[in-house]
Amino acid sequence: MDFRMKCSKVQKKLSAYQDRELEPTEQEQVRNHLLSCRACREQYAELERIWKIAGQLEEIHPDPWFYRQVIRKIKEPHEQRLFPGLQWVPRLLPAPVIVFMLLVVGILTGTYLGNILARSNIFLLHYEQTSETVLNSMRVFDPAPPGTFAEGYYRIASYKESDSR
Repeated sequence: MDFRMKCSKVQKKLSAYQDRELEPTEQEQVRNHLLSCRACREQYAELERIWKIAGQLEEIHPDPWFYRQVIRKIKEPHEQRLFPGLQWVPRLLPAPVIVFMLLVVGILTGTYLGNILARSNIFLLHYEQTSETVLNSMRVFDPAPPGTFAEGYYRIASYKESDSR
């Protein structure tokens, strides 16, 4: 029976092998595999090289107050405010009242702006629509095939009482 480990399994265990965290039998299997497999041996050598370089790095000592600030930030409730100056509004007024006020302001503003636009000549709201203008707007249906909705609508829109006699 062949108890050799596959490369993928060995490569997953290289870090634990380096730290001697494997069971003795697994440790022996990885060692035997490394002796016979060049690719895994190179990967293990690279892992050891990185570990040595990391061991040579200088340790960073944070400010003594750093840990207290981190703990305070973790315990502090995380609230992101859109308008920090208006934090008192929700405490003073309940949410339904605020929504109602915004709705009233929106309706009044819309009415006011609508009246201004209606009085100006920006939009041609005084446009008188006749059957002639309806027919002109129906040019899209000019080549209307017989029996279609467009042809029926075109006949209804162009109907004149004098045509029936």
